[in-house]
Amino acid sequence: MFSSVRLGLPVLETAHLGGIRGRIAVIATATIGLSLLTTWTALLWRGYGERHAITHQGMAASVTASNAVEREVQAMGYLLKGLSRSPLLESGDLKGFYDQLQATPRPEGSWFTLWDHDRVLFRTTDPFGTAMPRIDEIPGIRQRLEVVRAVGLSISDRMYSPLIKRWIVSVSLRLNSATGEMNRVLSLLVPEEHLNQAVQEAVGSSTWRTIVLDRKLEQLATGTPAAAIAPVPPDTTAMLANRDRNGLFGTGQGQLVAFERSPKTGYTTLSELPATMANAPILAALYHATLASLALVMVGGMAVRALLRNVGPIDSLKHTMAATRTELLVTNQRLRDILESMSDCHFMLDHSFRITFANAATLRWCGRSWNEIVGQSYLDLVRHDGACIAAVTQAVRHRKAYRGELPSGLYPDRFIELRAFPTPDGASIFFSDVTDRALAHKTAVKERKLFQASLDALTKRIAILDETGRVIAVNQAWRRFVDGAGSDLPAHGLGVPGERSLSGMEEVINGLRPNFQALYHLVSPGVDRWFTVRAFRFRVEDETRIIVSHDDVSDLMSARATINELSDRLLTLQEDERQRIASELHDSTTQYLVAVGLNLMKVERLLPQKDGQRLLGEIDHLLEEALKELRLFTYLLHPASLDENGFGDTVQAFAEGFSDRTGLKVTCRIAEGLDDLPLDLRRALLRIIQEALSNVHRHANASQVAIKLHLTSNGAVLCVADDGRGMQARPKTSRSGKASLGVGIPGMRIRLHQFGGTLRIRYSRKGTVIRARVPHGSSISDGAMVA
Repeated sequence: MFSSVRLGLPVLETAHLGGIRGRIAVIATATIGLSLLTTWTALLWRGYGERHAITHQGMAASVTASNAVEREVQAMGYLLKGLSRSPLLESGDLKGFYDQLQATPRPEGSWFTLWDHDRVLFRTTDPFGTAMPRIDEIPGIRQRLEVVRAVGLSISDRMYSPLIKRWIVSVSLRLNSATGEMNRVLSLLVPEEHLNQAVQEAVGSSTWRTIVLDRKLEQLATGTPAAAIAPVPPDTTAMLANRDRNGLFGTGQGQLVAFERSPKTGYTTLSELPATMANAPILAALYHATLASLALVMVGGMAVRALLRNVGPIDSLKHTMAATRTELLVTNQRLRDILESMSDCHFMLDHSFRITFANAATLRWCGRSWNEIVGQSYLDLVRHDGACIAAVTQAVRHRKAYRGELPSGLYPDRFIELRAFPTPDGASIFFSDVTDRALAHKTAVKERKLFQASLDALTKRIAILDETGRVIAVNQAWRRFVDGAGSDLPAHGLGVPGERSLSGMEEVINGLRPNFQALYHLVSPGVDRWFTVRAFRFRVEDETRIIVSHDDVSDLMSARATINELSDRLLTLQEDERQRIASELHDSTTQYLVAVGLNLMKVERLLPQKDGQRLLGEIDHLLEEALKELRLFTYLLHPASLDENGFGDTVQAFAEGFSDRTGLKVTCRIAEGLDDLPLDLRRALLRIIQEALSNVHRHANASQVAIKLHLTSNGAVLCVADDGRGMQARPKTSRSGKASLGVGIPGMRIRLHQFGGTLRIRYSRKGTVIRARVPHGSSISDGAMVA
């Protein structure tokens, strides 16, 4: 058909001409339709890209403002944590700590406040010693302190301060006592203008209006200096209540809202923009596409009509092809504009690694012009970097996509995230600068290695667990300990033998108790050792950790066993000495005193004078008292044998004899089964009863004494109570300052300590009660170890 026209055929047949015109009309319609589709696609693509960029700015503003608030709160938290370790606070010097807080740099207009469970101890806005209000007098503070007790470090919602007549927020830190219980709270109260300034500096100038809301969704800070505090619309509040951490939504007031909810502070950051401004690029694209479509249809229709009427089919086709080419060029230019507007760097390669296209971001990254990049070999541009070349070669030659993080070949000190995709003409390459992320990861790895090295430098065996009880780090000392102990070590050093000890460790892991300590004995072939396991649970921000330490106390336990053996020998020698002294006093000294009494009776007959008789009567009375005291003393030194009569009968006989010799009324309630106790423990209990009755006789001026000894599930309990005048002063110690064995109350405590027992004394005007408690199954050897 084209050849016939070029040869200049004079006339075309009517039917043939009609067929050509139909084809021209079809081709023109298809061309116009394709042009319309291309135009609409390009314009809408660009419009949606601009709208996406606008919404991305809103999300970025929300995230930036939220991060700024988090940084401020984190900085104030670090300030409070540093002050909580002050030696002045730990020593209880509140005046010195108050002066330290006054000298501590802090945000303008802010102040510190120290609380306890009942009241404000002081605040830096008032002179030290000023009367402070109680907590119950300040609305809402009691609930706020309970939140601090639960989380440790907390920031409050927006609240009004009558003290400075301004709106403020409070960052509070829990202060613990030595037992791990909260005893005080240190707070830093900051005007909301400080957060306003931080948000404004972070957001800068933006078309989006940025607002920070507290947990009650009340406006706390804004990124616009002149913005006024206003309530959040109800429909916005309802939408936020049903949303996740971040997102984008529209409101009934025609606003587009981007929000970010901080998990650390609980605050919500909003960025608002009228929906009309966000949709303006799409509306503009629709408007321009409509105008272009009308113009294209009108021009195309007129051109086709003119060609068909005046020029003929060939010229009409030429004009249509030219118009189509123009539209395609326009479409390609628009696609190029879209690639130019991308924030990521993008370039394209052919099969010989020659760069055929590079967007503006790539030119800015390389610091070169279009002519210096396009047409150059990629291998020459990054000839110093083997990793980038290998990644691109994989896409160009091996036709495999690649995605990964690599050091830049152009800038060795930078890191890029490279994405390479094979195309029919070669490869399409996208990359972005991720240096900050890579350096942050490298820093984190370095800090982990430094932390592990610090742990390994410690000689103490340390293991760190997460909140589920999983071991996340141990030091070299722990590894050597576990490897040396082998399979006999319970739970690789984390567990200890015994159901109660294991439950104690589980309670620490489950958060039911803050710390735990246990002592256990490990016996295996060639190994006989004692170990102490300690566990301590603590919390840092949102992370919970458990530190477990393992100590070998075998030398200490061996020394204690030696001391207990010596104590046992000392008690045996003391009993033998008591028996010898009692025998000598009874067999010798008492006989002499009796002989003196008999001789006095003979002298009485030789002195008939009245004065002599009276003097002999006084001597005889004193002699009787001396004999009475001597018999009581010998009885106390060596009572009846425990082996022969049993513990209950021995105590009962001793009490009756003591009552006969002193005139005190003594009642005894002795439980059965006490003869099953070890002999050394029964002897110690009997000696405590003797010491207690001797003290009552000498010092209490009492009329009656009650002795009660019974067994419990935890051990044996001995009570000795009298109705005397009570103790007026503490027992005396020896000149060296140490209690002596077997003398009064210090002797009782020493005897009980050998068995892991305790002694408590309660005295008043109505009398004195001595309570001794000995753990179940105690003996001199193992009782000291348990103690």
